[in-house]
Amino acid sequence: MAVVLIIVSLVLVYSFVSTFFISTFLVQSSTMEPTVSSGDCLMFNLMYSNDTDHSSKFSLLTAPKRGDLVLIAPAYPKNNAFPVRALNSLVSFLTFQRFRPFDAKDTWGERPLIRRLVAFPGDTVYMTKYTLYVKPAGETHFLSEFELSSTDYDIRIDDLPAGWNAGLPFSNSFTETTLGNDEFFALCDNRKASNDSRIWGPVSADRVKGKAILRYWPLNKFGRP
Repeated sequence: MAVVLIIVSLVLVYSFVSTFFISTFLVQSSTMEPTVSSGDCLMFNLMYSNDTDHSSKFSLLTAPKRGDLVLIAPAYPKNNAFPVRALNSLVSFLTFQRFRPFDAKDTWGERPLIRRLVAFPGDTVYMTKYTLYVKPAGETHFLSEFELSSTDYDIRIDDLPAGWNAGLPFSNSFTETTLGNDEFFALCDNRKASNDSRIWGPVSADRVKGKAILRYWPLNKFGRP
């Protein structure tokens, strides 16, 4: 009986922490190369505000910054019962994210994503040769995503197939668009590897859930991602 109580307590504590404070995630694609690779395990701070004016207020939440590597909630989340979510989270943690018993058959829209925040609400953006140019809200000039970012990062650029033009998905350019009051523009670091805001548009603020703070596996890459 004591063993059962200990296990139940551990499940409840871990589920509480992973719901409100810290979450872990296994990278399973090359989407964010060269920053993180398939097989890397990341830890995310969920005490993260999606309010860009948040820094002017007193709070324990972390204000978003340009260039943050973030966890984005699924577009079509499943509404699993709490015991299912708790068990799923605990098994996932104990197996270094290799096994999530209730997520194995999830479709793309039911899984969280890792992307980089490159533009904020009210910004105007366009892309040329895979680099995003941003005119921050209230400003008059465009700057590259790298000039505005608070974090140093590189992007991976591969040549497009012959005949691929700017009007097709994953192209290296698009025309100006202005973000709404609660919209972020999120991109892959590997610009040709997967979909991002170029394909499905800006991300609503309520889907931006946490900031990557630590890569804890593999051990030879331990540290800030």
